[in-house]
Amino acid sequence: MVSVTVPMYNNERFIAETIRSVLAQTYQDFELLIYDDNSTDDSLEIAASFSDPRIRLVRNERNLGPEGNWNLAVSEVRGRYVKLVCGDDLLFPTCLEKQVGAFLDPMNGGVSLVSAQRSIIDSRGKTIIGKVNFLDEGRKEPVDVVRKMVRMGTNIIGEPVCGLFPADAIARTRGYSALVPYTTDVDYWLQLLKQGDLYVIDEPLCAFRISDVSWSSRIGEMRYQQFLAFMEQAAADPGHGVTDLDLFIGRINCAIQSMTSLMGFKLFAGSASEKRTLAGMFQSDGKGLARAFFP
Repeated sequence: MVSVTVPMYNNERFIAETIRSVLAQTYQDFELLIYDDNSTDDSLEIAASFSDPRIRLVRNERNLGPEGNWNLAVSEVRGRYVKLVCGDDLLFPTCLEKQVGAFLDPMNGGVSLVSAQRSIIDSRGKTIIGKVNFLDEGRKEPVDVVRKMVRMGTNIIGEPVCGLFPADAIARTRGYSALVPYTTDVDYWLQLLKQGDLYVIDEPLCAFRISDVSWSSRIGEMRYQQFLAFMEQAAADPGHGVTDLDLFIGRINCAIQSMTSLMGFKLFAGSASEKRTLAGMFQSDGKGLARAFFP
């Protein structure tokens, strides 16, 4: 019923935990596809140590980069639904059960993406934020989602780990594109929302990890310009209904979101000196900081 696909590159610190989180699902009708993008660490060996008939492990002959590996990861799925999980993120036990259940609900015909809320964890697996949510429970029309995303200047649907989508929708997309690297996942969500509505489960069913080795942290300093570029692209499509006022508000919010996200990455996943510097700038506990950085 479900293809869980994991594009992996140099995730030796986290991949075992990621795999275990998939295998521990209460919903068991899935295959687990792992695509190693020619890692230079022990990621492949760790993944290969798991013996489960639902796992298929593939090693790329050369490094394809995130865009190429993500597209490869969804190219040979056999499930009715697909979930892409990066090699350092986690699924909570009832994630597949509840997301598949949303698709199978007769009231949700015409839904092309089911998204769940997520927790934010650090490199040690410690919860920084228990729940990040910008959308409440229920079905959402794409035009409302895109306009709100532009106005807020941030990804309100969530990272790849948050979504589940029909496998037959893949052929009707352009695939994952890193033309604007920071918004590769959001761009794909918008392609899926061209095909149907969004359904949001207002419960954290997965965890997105921030660490010094995550792709998001490596491109974090480019976030502002890249999300602005994404917003302009979204506004250029008349079908999204984005107004000049949406863009004006979004540019302000994007600057705020970019500044706080970068500070958050450096505080929770950066070097020791960056953490000390930022910690000295605020009088707050870790949870308070997390709420400020990831509202």
